Amino acid sequence: MKNKKVVDLPHKFSKKEKNKSKLFIKFLHYSSLSIFLIGIGILASSLYWKYFILSNKEKIEEIHDNFESLKEENETPYLGDGPITSPLNGIELTESEYEDLSNNIPHAVMISNNASARSEQYGLNNADIVYEAEVEGAITRFMGIFWSNQENYIIKPVRSVRKYFLDWALEYGNIPVSFTGFAQTNNPDTNAWGLYQEEDIRITYWDWPFKWDDECLSNHPSMHCKRATPEDLYTIFDSHEWTFDSWEGFINQNEWEFSENLDREDYPSVEKVTYSFGWDDRWSTKWIYNKERNVYEKYEPDDQHIDMNDNNIISASTVIIQVMDREYTGDSEGRVAYKTVGFGDVYVMRDGKKIFGSWSKKRRGYRTNLFHMKLYKYDIDQNIPLKPGLVWIAVVPSDQEIIFE
Repeated sequence: MKNKKVVDLPHKFSKKEKNKSKLFIKFLHYSSLSIFLIGIGILASSLYWKYFILSNKEKIEEIHDNFESLKEENETPYLGDGPITSPLNGIELTESEYEDLSNNIPHAVMISNNASARSEQYGLNNADIVYEAEVEGAITRFMGIFWSNQENYIIKPVRSVRKYFLDWALEYGNIPVSFTGFAQTNNPDTNAWGLYQEEDIRITYWDWPFKWDDECLSNHPSMHCKRATPEDLYTIFDSHEWTFDSWEGFINQNEWEFSENLDREDYPSVEKVTYSFGWDDRWSTKWIYNKERNVYEKYEPDDQHIDMNDNNIISASTVIIQVMDREYTGDSEGRVAYKTVGFGDVYVMRDGKKIFGSWSKKRRGYRTNLFHMKLYKYDIDQNIPLKPGLVWIAVVPSDQEIIFE
């Protein structure tokens, strides 16, 4: 039987194999193009480095140095050639005044407002800012923030602090807070001790910088007779080497705006405003506008509220009524809690005018901002300008009536 001759026929490529071949050719083409472009890029970078970067090295170093210098300058307020204003209450300061004040740290002190203690109240007119809020049973208490006035006055009667006052103090950076006691509770809404530890707040409680007023002790309960002076407090601050190197709490957290004059005249006039904090009228407050002095004067409720340092009526350039939700905690001391984070209505009185708006606080440590009602046309919030001088903030519960006349 003859063997069959095997003939090798030309290979016939399948369609699939042809497609693979085309893809491979394309890959080689694009790879070559990419390598070419990368080479061009490297060449361009080399030329850029050689003829621009190296030739302009001194200029670039100068720009970098200027940038670093600008960063350092922005850590403190820009003083410039114009007037220097206090970030706390907007008053104008000379350069020497500012330098003197900058040697000391702003600080907060709790002050009693028991009805029986009003003849012993000292220091409220010397504060830059005063907060007023209920502590229990419609009784209010004050927290003064002091910086612009640093000597020759008494702060009295010093009392205990509540958690929400510490919360407000944190809005100004970690400033020292002076008080005679604070609650340690299982309720996170009232646990002032817990907030102190959590935020590592600087306090003078352990140093006990307060002095007993012997004359007061002969006529009043001892809780109304503890006093402090700026000199005593600053001695303690210095002993701890507490400093306040920058106004970061203001610069980075949307500080308040101040203006001597309002840019609008269509705000409604308010000659008198009255509000309460609860059922007891002894802690009702009435502010009456003094046109000659261009300030609001405080009555509580119908008698002049006097600062015993100078026997003058307590007067504020700006009165802020911050409407806030309050709840009674039901504890043995009758403590209340405020919702300090969030938003709500606010009324700002200055120059005999009432400005209605909203307050907003994003979270603890942030400033409470004061806005006009939102300008929806431009989708912006506009800050309410405050009058330079003493700023009084009354935190009025949302279930209480506010009467404007």
